[in-house]
Amino acid sequence: MSRKNLKYLQMKKIFTIFLFLIIGMVAFAQQSYQDVVYLKNGSIIRGTIIEQVPNVSLKIETVDKNVMVYKMDEIDKISKEPIANVSGTSTKSSGLKSGYLGILNIGYGFGVGHDSKGIDFGKFDFINGYQFNPYFSLGFGTGLKFYFEHSNTSLVIPLFADFRAHFIDYMVSPYVAIGIGYTLEATPEFRGLGFMFNPSLGASFKISKKSALNIGVGYLMQKAEGGTVNSINLDFGISF
Repeated sequence: MSRKNLKYLQMKKIFTIFLFLIIGMVAFAQQSYQDVVYLKNGSIIRGTIIEQVPNVSLKIETVDKNVMVYKMDEIDKISKEPIANVSGTSTKSSGLKSGYLGILNIGYGFGVGHDSKGIDFGKFDFINGYQFNPYFSLGFGTGLKFYFEHSNTSLVIPLFADFRAHFIDYMVSPYVAIGIGYTLEATPEFRGLGFMFNPSLGASFKISKKSALNIGVGYLMQKAEGGTVNSINLDFGISF
C-alpha cells in the first residue's frame, strides 16, 4: 500500500472516530432533558413520561422513582425542559449569554484529494465575536497556518468571518460552525492563496461560568494557484 493511500485510511479512521464521538455527545445532551407536567392545581411534576393515553390519562415516573397517574383534564400543559435545581434555575446550561465571545483554537489538517492538492497543515486561530443568545454567535477571526508541503513549511494568515449555532443550551452543547474568508501569503514559497471555506461540527464542554472547551472536526477548502487545497481538520480550543 502506498504512503498516500495509508495516510488517507488513517485520516478516514480518525474522522470516523470523531464523528461517532460527536454523535454520542449529542445523544448524551438529549438525555439530559426531562418531562415536566404542570397541573391545574399549581403542582409541577418532573420526571419521565412512561405512558400516555390520548385525551384520557398520563403516567409519569419521578426522579425518586415514584410513578404518578393523572387524568388529562387535571393537566394544564406538558413540556420538556433541562434538568433544574430546586430553585428552578438550570444548573446545566451552557452559560452563553449576550456579549463578547473570544475563541482560541489549535488544530491539525489532513490533506485529501486526488486531482486537487492534499497538503497537511497545523494552525492557530483567534476569534473575536459577539454572542447574541445561547444559540448563535458571529465573529471575525485570524491566526496562522503552517502548510507542510514535502520538505518545505509555508506560513499563511487567514482572515475570516465565523458563524456558530449551538443546538441546545446545555453544559455539553453540540454546534455547527462556518468560517468564510480569504488567506494571505506570509512567505513567498506558497503563492496564489485566496478564498477559503471551512464548515465544521463539534461540541462545547462547559468548564466554568463563562468558559468552555471545544472539540470539532471540519472540512477546509482553500483556493490556491494551480488548484484547490482540500483538508479534513481537527480542532481543539477554548471559548471565554
